[in-house]
Amino acid sequence: MSYTWFQKDTAIQELLHQLKYEGNEAIGLLLGEYYGKELSQYFFGEWDLITTVPIHYKKQRKRGYNQSDLIAEGMSLALNIPFEPLIVKAVNKKSQTKKDRLERFDNVESSFQLLNPNRSLRDKNILLVDDVFTTGATLQASSQPLIRAGAEISIATIAATRS
Repeated sequence: MSYTWFQKDTAIQELLHQLKYEGNEAIGLLLGEYYGKELSQYFFGEWDLITTVPIHYKKQRKRGYNQSDLIAEGMSLALNIPFEPLIVKAVNKKSQTKKDRLERFDNVESSFQLLNPNRSLRDKNILLVDDVFTTGATLQASSQPLIRAGAEISIATIAATRS
C-alpha cells in the first residue's frame, strides 16, 4: 500500500527529493507520521514490528541517514508499533533509477540479509517500509530474508509510480 502516487513535477516529488538528496530529514518523520495516522484509521493491531528497506552502509554514510528509517520512525510514533532495523544490504549495487523492470530485479537479487541471521521471526507480522514503489524489485528482494525467517510481510511506501 502506498500513501500517494508519485508524479513528476509535483509536491511529492519535491518532498522526496528534499528528503533523499537535500538532507531534509524532518520531511521523512513528518511523512511517516501522516501516513501512520492514516493507516491507524483502518488497521489496528496488524503488525508486531516496523522495519525498512536498508541502503548500503556506504550510501548511508555518505547521505548520513536512510530516508526509509525516518519514514518508519514517524510511522512508529503514529501507530505505536516498535521500529527496528532487521535487514542489511550486504551488496552495494548500482542505483535502480535508470534501470528497466528486469534490470531492477537482476540488480537487487540476493542483496539483502538479516541483521541477525539467527533471529527467528516466526509468527511475526512485519510492516516493511520504503520511500517509493516502482517495480517492486527492491521490496521483493528485501522481504525474502524476513519471509525465510518466518515472518508475514506487509509493505508500505510513501509513493508508488505508475510504471
